[in-house]
Amino acid sequence: MASLLSGIRNNSQSPTVTGVYRSLNDPRLFEATPLRDALDEALTTYVSADSRPRREAPTASDFARRVHGYEILNQYVVGGQWRALALASEASIVETFAEERRTILKYWVYRILALTQMGASEVADRELGRLELVAGLRGWPFELRVLRAQVAGLAYGAWALSVDRLSALLRGCRRRMEGERVFRVSLMLLRCVVEMGDSGLAAQILERLDSDDPLVLSAAARMHLQLGGIPAAERLFVRVEGMVAKDDKLTLVNRALYAVAAGKWETAREMFARVQAAHPEHLAAGNNLALCDLYLGQPQSMLNGLQSLMGQAPAAAGTSEELVFNYCTGLDLHYDGARLRDAKAKKLIEVATWAGDGFDTASFKLT
Repeated sequence: MASLLSGIRNNSQSPTVTGVYRSLNDPRLFEATPLRDALDEALTTYVSADSRPRREAPTASDFARRVHGYEILNQYVVGGQWRALALASEASIVETFAEERRTILKYWVYRILALTQMGASEVADRELGRLELVAGLRGWPFELRVLRAQVAGLAYGAWALSVDRLSALLRGCRRRMEGERVFRVSLMLLRCVVEMGDSGLAAQILERLDSDDPLVLSAAARMHLQLGGIPAAERLFVRVEGMVAKDDKLTLVNRALYAVAAGKWETAREMFARVQAAHPEHLAAGNNLALCDLYLGQPQSMLNGLQSLMGQAPAAAGTSEELVFNYCTGLDLHYDGARLRDAKAKKLIEVATWAGDGFDTASFKLT
C-alpha cells in the first residue's frame, strides 16, 4: 500500500516549503496562530450583547517567553482551549534549549494537535513541512507522525497521501507487534479510505482487523454497517455475543445498531432506551434514541430527549457537535420563523457557555 500512489507527494496540493532553519525550536518555523473563533463570531451575529456568555480570548502575550508544563497543556486539552494550547506550546518550543530535542518534539505534538482542532490544518501542514526540513522525521514521537499523516487529508483533502503515510506507520507497528497501535492506525486508515470512496479497500482493511477483543470486533462490525456490509457485521456481532453477556451494554448497542441498519426502528429504540436507562452517561445511546424518535415520526420526543441529555451533562453532551446538529434538525422540522430563530439563539448561548474553541457552528444550521 505504500507504493499505492507513487509520486503523490509531487502532486499534493500542499504548498512547497523552503528555507533554512537552525533548529527544531527556530521561531521562523511558526506562522501566526489563528485566533478567530467561529462560536464567538456566531454569538456576535445572532445574540444580543447583554445575552452573550463571557468567553476567554487569549493573546500571544499571555503565554510568551516561558515554558509551560505538560500538566498545564493537558488542562487546555481537556478544556478544549485550543487557542491557548497553540500559543502555550509555541512559547514552550521556542524557550526550550535547542539540545532538548525529545522535549521540543513533545511540545510540537501539542502545537499541531491544537491547530488541527482549531480547523487550521493548512497552517499545521506548513509548519510540519518546515519542521521536517530541519532533520527529517528522525526522532519524531509516534503521535506527531500520526498527526502528520492525518493533516494531509484534513488540510487539502489529500486522503491518498494520508493513506500512504498511515500505511507506513502501520507496517512499523506490525513489525514491532504493537497490537493496540495496529488497531488504532488501522481505524484511521479506514476512515481515510472511506473519505476516498474506496469501499472495496475499506472492506479489505476490515477483514484484517481480526481480534479476540469484543470491543475491537464491535468497532469493525459497526464500520461494516456504515459500508452497507450487513451480513459481515452480523457475523462479527454473533462472535461478540459469544464473549459477553446478552444484557451487556456492548451487546445491546450492537443489537440496536443492527436493527437500525435493518430499518427496525421500534426494536432499535427499545434497545437504546434500555442502555440509556442503565447508563445515563452513554451519549451515543441517548443520541440514537432521539434519532429513532425522529424516524418514528415523533420530532417533539426527539427534541425533549436531546434537551434532557444536554441539560444533564452540559459540558459533555451539551457541547457535542453531533447532538447539537440533530437537535437543530429537530427544531427545523418543528418550528419556523421567529420561534425557530429564538430557539437556535438559546441553544447557541447554552453551547457557548460550556464549549471550548473550534466548535463547528455549522451544527446550528443558522443559514
